[in-house]
Amino acid sequence: MDKGILDKFTGIGLGDIGKANFMNRIDTKFPLRSDVLFEKILPYIVDDYYIVEINKLRYMEYETVYFDTPDNKFFTMHQNGKKDRYKVRKRTYVDTGTSFLEIKHKNNKGKTKKKRIEITTSLNEIDSGEYGFLAEHLPEYVDPMTLVPVIQNHFHRITLVRKDMGERCTIDCELGFKTPSATNTETQGFSMVELKHEAGAPKSPLQKILARNGIKQASFSKYCIGRVLSLQPVKYNLFKERIRTIQKRLDGCFMPEELRNRIFNN
Repeated sequence: MDKGILDKFTGIGLGDIGKANFMNRIDTKFPLRSDVLFEKILPYIVDDYYIVEINKLRYMEYETVYFDTPDNKFFTMHQNGKKDRYKVRKRTYVDTGTSFLEIKHKNNKGKTKKKRIEITTSLNEIDSGEYGFLAEHLPEYVDPMTLVPVIQNHFHRITLVRKDMGERCTIDCELGFKTPSATNTETQGFSMVELKHEAGAPKSPLQKILARNGIKQASFSKYCIGRVLSLQPVKYNLFKERIRTIQKRLDGCFMPEELRNRIFNN
């Protein structure tokens, strides 16, 4: 995967992203092959987008640990199609060494809000000093003291901002997962484009080039998909069908054949 195309974008700092704020934001995700991304998508939008650069890096590494209750409340709500749901995670920006404890809340209107605090504690456990933050922002039916780590993911991210500040985009590549028991699962040749833009806005240059290459929108949760791909003992009929759709669209590059057989034959 030749990442030289990233050098052709004009760089901007992290602080400039704040200019691309939206009152009524829509998030859409597009899974695609990494070779298609670097050869048929990015070269055609160089003049339309800035790339975020931190410490002279444009391809940045992330590690995230997700937490859930012993009875998998967060996962089950997503699997059952609940509109109002939560995720709790700790994330490290590997290249800068900064880490955050985050709560993501998607409400029944489809809007996602994120609360976070910077931390210096381990990614793999909730520190006693962090329970107050969780209790303040989680619903009463979740006891923060019961939360346990269930899946870790790692990936590299590219962040683009349209030059008129009308759209932001994150692109995640080299996605892999690790369970608390140290089982590793790596995707193969897979990338995820996520667009953030104002509702009702006309199609952007990136949306147009994705459509031109037959790249379709699809729902995708790194947390939930990671638990399925890691063969954790959770109910996952909803995600099995999503994985099947993605695998078909990407001509089989998403995961190894052995893992695919174990998921679909289970």
